[in-house]
Amino acid sequence: MMNFLLLSLFLSAPPQSALPVAEQPAAALELTMLRLYDGGLLWGSIAGHDAQALHIQRLDNGGFVKLPWTRLDPVLSEELLAKFGYVDRSGEEVFVEVDRLLLNDGTDVIGLIVNRTGTELWVKTAQRTFPVPVRSLSGAATRVRAPALDVYTREELYQTELARANLASSSSLWELAVYCERIYDFAHCVEHLEALAKLDPTSKASEVAIALSRNRGKAANQAQLEALREIDQDRARGYFDRALSKIEAFVAASPSSGFAQDALKKRATVEKAREQKLRERAAEAWHAWVPRLISAKAREPQLTHEAAVEWLEEGIEKPLVEAVTAELVRSVSATVTPDQVTRYWKERVGGRWRRASYGQGTFLLGDAEARKGLTKDDSKSAPTSETDSARSELEERLQRYLAAQETVRAARAAAAEGEESKTEAFWKGYGSANRGQWMLAYFAEHSGDFQLRDPQFSNCPDCGGSGRREIVNAVGQQNRGGQGGAQGGSTGGTMQMVECPACFGIGVIRRVNYR
Repeated sequence: MMNFLLLSLFLSAPPQSALPVAEQPAAALELTMLRLYDGGLLWGSIAGHDAQALHIQRLDNGGFVKLPWTRLDPVLSEELLAKFGYVDRSGEEVFVEVDRLLLNDGTDVIGLIVNRTGTELWVKTAQRTFPVPVRSLSGAATRVRAPALDVYTREELYQTELARANLASSSSLWELAVYCERIYDFAHCVEHLEALAKLDPTSKASEVAIALSRNRGKAANQAQLEALREIDQDRARGYFDRALSKIEAFVAASPSSGFAQDALKKRATVEKAREQKLRERAAEAWHAWVPRLISAKAREPQLTHEAAVEWLEEGIEKPLVEAVTAELVRSVSATVTPDQVTRYWKERVGGRWRRASYGQGTFLLGDAEARKGLTKDDSKSAPTSETDSARSELEERLQRYLAAQETVRAARAAAAEGEESKTEAFWKGYGSANRGQWMLAYFAEHSGDFQLRDPQFSNCPDCGGSGRREIVNAVGQQNRGGQGGAQGGSTGGTMQMVECPACFGIGVIRRVNYR
């Protein structure tokens, strides 16, 4: 409401005779309706304009006012700014369709595939044409949109557009000049604007004059503007370290230049973008490396169940952080440290849910741990403070430790008697893929690194969830002649309940949901 009142008072001010355009006869000006930012309307004629305001001759009292562009409806403001030539076209990059190649090391190559051989793809960029070995690709090439100056030189783009233009047409000259400004070819932009002014002085006279003034200044500072454009380009492509190095070099080479402040402002933007990318990639890489490291460990032929649990409890964390850090150094920034990676992982927000299953190895957790969460325990209240939460986590870790120690003692006792424990016998024959899934589920549920949802359960397919199976113990009864079998006498049997050999009495398969 206050903005509306101020604008009303401003527009009802007495006529101003100081504006040069006030000398123009009102009849020569076209009457128009202007939409204002607050929803109001203003009837009048556009008597002039500059980079800050629109000069209006009001219909109601004939007075002249300067109406700032920000006071207009945003859509109308953009239309008029573009019409009068105040829009800097160099910010509107030209995009083309190109090929994107994903490499095995996590990086990518963006350019135009110009040749294919049995072992290589030849890719063209604005700087060079080079081979990419087929064996280094992680998938098929895809089509994406990228800045044209990434793939073609400025001269290639200009010559292509020049061949399409009609230099005898004022509208074609204007479009060509606009295109030149968009590809940072300011010298050719000035050349075609001057040709347009000479060919038809009445065509877009105001716009041409403003564009000429702007592009002559840019042509005089072509090298500096090009350097700033490359910084923006590197930031957009994710080459943050290279962008920051160029900023430092730019400021060192031209410390007194008016563009130095622009470069320093870009540094904050690049650093913020790098931080955001590191956070995203830290979470992605962490989730990718956990199953990768676990799978490699599970394939070790001599890995016992005891050693697997010990490694998951104490041995995986360091190589995991190192692997994620190395990937981020290679793909995002050489400045990232293991401490940053750990912090980014802990501070992550959201993400998709993943699943891991203990499979038939659920019994290895022990009965209590395997069936934990199967029924709700209302007697336990949720932690009310960080201290309670930490105490609860410590108690759970202690219970898991004691259960693991019991398993170890049983295994060692069996080994002392020359026997192999049930646990190790099962683990040895479980297969590396199944062991990997079991280890992933265990690490996701017990490491404290992941957010968890309630576990999911399914009944053992062999016993239906009972943990027991009914078998018939058939006993042949001898006949009077002392001969057994169907011919020598009758047969009988007894029903017997035994531990399910598939789930070892647990009755369920436990699955973990984590992110």
